[in-house]
Amino acid sequence: MLKTFLGPKIVMVTFLTLMGAFGLNLTAGQFFAPLNDTYGWDLTILSLAVSLNMVIWGIFQPVAGKMIDRFGPKSVIAGSATLMGSAFILSSTITQLWQFFLYYGVLTAIGFAGCGSMANSVLVSRWYVKKRAKMLSRSSMGMNIGQLILLPLTGFLIANSSFRMAFVVLGLIMLVMVVPCVLIVVKNNPTDIDQMADGETVKSITKTKSVPLSKALKNREFWIASLGFATCGFTLYLVTMHLPNFAVDLGGGKSLGGQLLGIAACGSAVSMWITGQLTRVMGKKQLLIILYVVRLFAFMWLAISPGIWQLYVFAVVYGISSMPIIPLVTGIIGDQFGKNAMGSILGFSWLIHQVFAALGVFLGGYLRTMAGNYTPVFWLGAALLGLGVVLTALMKEQTIAIKSKTALQ
Repeated sequence: MLKTFLGPKIVMVTFLTLMGAFGLNLTAGQFFAPLNDTYGWDLTILSLAVSLNMVIWGIFQPVAGKMIDRFGPKSVIAGSATLMGSAFILSSTITQLWQFFLYYGVLTAIGFAGCGSMANSVLVSRWYVKKRAKMLSRSSMGMNIGQLILLPLTGFLIANSSFRMAFVVLGLIMLVMVVPCVLIVVKNNPTDIDQMADGETVKSITKTKSVPLSKALKNREFWIASLGFATCGFTLYLVTMHLPNFAVDLGGGKSLGGQLLGIAACGSAVSMWITGQLTRVMGKKQLLIILYVVRLFAFMWLAISPGIWQLYVFAVVYGISSMPIIPLVTGIIGDQFGKNAMGSILGFSWLIHQVFAALGVFLGGYLRTMAGNYTPVFWLGAALLGLGVVLTALMKEQTIAIKSKTALQ
């Protein structure tokens, strides 16, 4: 039996995994301009490839959840991270449009589905019960740090080397740094090494009656939480994929988008830490409403105040309300339906999130082409966020899962 509780190392590895996974998957927008310059592929077509990525990712979320239930999170996360890193290295060889669709739109998405937020949330939830909300927030900060480091790095590599070198470096980060850490450190369950959740020394049995997916799909609270989460997906990926191109439209350099997304990630990391500390005091629902309102105002600002300096203000305000929404929704789903159902139910909620994310990416490119600017789609994003606020306000914070705990001496 290990004397030191492995939980903190599990959180550290999930942090690193999310840093790589989100950092890679969210760089696509920065490749739009160089791919257009090199091959003449227009924004609408490139946006469609990213939309394909979003849809494939969403479709494979429930699949990854089932695989985690059967094989455990370790093998799924490690295999998925390997696929994702390999797909990025393959992307450095693209000369035809179909290759970008295959490598980024399909293979990267499948890999991301198995090593992204859902898979790592399930892993952390197996190791922590009492401190779950706090540890989910800490591990989820990897999403922010990945953007903070890898998005500016991508912009730097594209501006000073080539988009091919950027693909290679990003792929190697996943293969050389993330995959070995998962394989060496991660254990699927505390009981695999004779430990218990939260590092407890008194053995306890926690019985959780989890709601099946079929019942969740008939539940009002599931659809309220998931549709609110969908407005997050639409606006999150609209910004991530199109902000770099919007910055170029306003006269900024090709590396400005990466810098802005890095600033947003920094604000998100701070917000993630704060919301993790405030969850028990204010509750997940109230924090979620606040974050949706902040993002709503950020989108309104972006729509009415186009200019380079306004982009910096937007990056800070938007960043505060970006990634912290994810662990809050994850926690709400777990509270409502039980941690043992998180794979399938959370996976389906992510599917809805990703369908809207794909719609946001595609409409961003389409409406930009039709209108000549991004203003219409920014207002559409603001309207959807208003809907997210209303839906979240209607949510009932109740625990459907039935729990009982018996201490054994």
